[in-house]
Amino acid sequence: MLRRTGLILIALAAVLGALVGNALGTPASGFTVETARGPLVDRPLDFSMEFENGDTAEVEVKTKGPIEIAYQRIKIDPGGTLGWHSHPGPTIVTVLSGTLSFYHAEHCTEEIEYQSGESFSNLPHEIHLARNEGTTDVVLYASYFVRKTTPPVALRIDQPLPAPGCPAP
Repeated sequence: MLRRTGLILIALAAVLGALVGNALGTPASGFTVETARGPLVDRPLDFSMEFENGDTAEVEVKTKGPIEIAYQRIKIDPGGTLGWHSHPGPTIVTVLSGTLSFYHAEHCTEEIEYQSGESFSNLPHEIHLARNEGTTDVVLYASYFVRKTTPPVALRIDQPLPAPGCPAP
């Protein structure tokens, strides 16, 4: 009797865990992805660059240890969403076409629109939602800097809805 009760409790816990896990994550839908990735094999990156055309822009990149560079071409259909998510390393995104609606978890009701030809970046701790609220496809190119041990499926880390009142995916 005790063994049967224990098995029932374990089964209920597994079902509840699956339901809660699905409820906490936000689904992505209406998009396609092509991914290319590989280890940086020639040398660690360590450069600093200032642009000489009068702009104040400055770039500094340093890596230590084995990393991979991953690139994705992401097409989001009208009404499609990438859900609330984060990334395991710094990410740089460029919008090739369309208008991307973007929300940060900290100010989740404030929409940022990124247009064709604009780029933006994300840091690993930043949770965000990206979706296509327009009537034409959105095409993005994303570049990721990740540890070599990161599995391919982990370029996008599913996150729960950050707070009540935030946009649903």
